[in-house]
Amino acid sequence: PIGIGMLTNYLCPGFVKKMLPVTPVIGVVSTCLLVASAVAQVAEPILNAGMALQLPLLALHLIGGLVGYGLPAVMGFDEVSCRTMAIETSMKSSAFGFLLAKLHL
Repeated sequence: PIGIGMLTNYLCPGFVKKMLPVTPVIGVVSTCLLVASAVAQVAEPILNAGMALQLPLLALHLIGGLVGYGLPAVMGFDEVSCRTMAIETSMKSSAFGFLLAKLHL
């Protein structure tokens, strides 16, 4: 995906510039759908695990979002970049974590 994005930006910069305002929304929605689909497949065990699973998951996303915002802010990134990194960090960690768990556990 990164290579395709770079190539598209190189070959069609006008198109990329027009798409930039909506790409964060597309990324968040697609991640939500990906996670919702994966979680739906194992909804019963998740619900049965109760708070022993829910609290660490909540902490994972909160910490991911806070670090994803705070670290770039300390490094001098602008507000929009900090928000974007926070969203990407907190949202993608769930998809990646679930994929690893499903593949290896």
